[in-house]
Amino acid sequence: MDRRTFMKLSAGALVLTAAGALTGCGGMNDRPKVTIDGVVFMCEAPTITVDSDHAVSYCPLFAIQNDTVEQVILEPEDIAGTVTDMENNEYPLKFACNKLTVEPNSYKEYRSSKEFCLESEKGVPAECSDGTFILRVAYHGQTAVFRYDGKTVTPSKE
Repeated sequence: MDRRTFMKLSAGALVLTAAGALTGCGGMNDRPKVTIDGVVFMCEAPTITVDSDHAVSYCPLFAIQNDTVEQVILEPEDIAGTVTDMENNEYPLKFACNKLTVEPNSYKEYRSSKEFCLESEKGVPAECSDGTFILRVAYHGQTAVFRYDGKTVTPSKE
């Protein structure tokens, strides 16, 4: 390949990369999402930890795209979850962070365990970290549901 062809290909790759960044390709648009009344809830595969007291922490990357003219406020009690072990024993997960607020016509990501994390009580068997996790976000009388089976996050609405 001559230098001129290489330069053209490099410039083309740069343009495609910039276009992808501007359009959100490879971003939250490709992630599992549920839309409720103009608000898009998005969730990626979590980081799961089990501490020495057998408390499970479920901390996904979570984002909200608010395409409405109203502020979105989610109180901690609006966010809950469960983990089910291989024997179908179910354990509740409680949202362990502060309320989430997203301004009108804006987007916000929650990336750290201090911003978005669910936790169990002590005494959950360690093998639960290999179980099925369900995250539920209640909003406007509906619920965005994200089911994680250890490989894939599957979104649905109830």
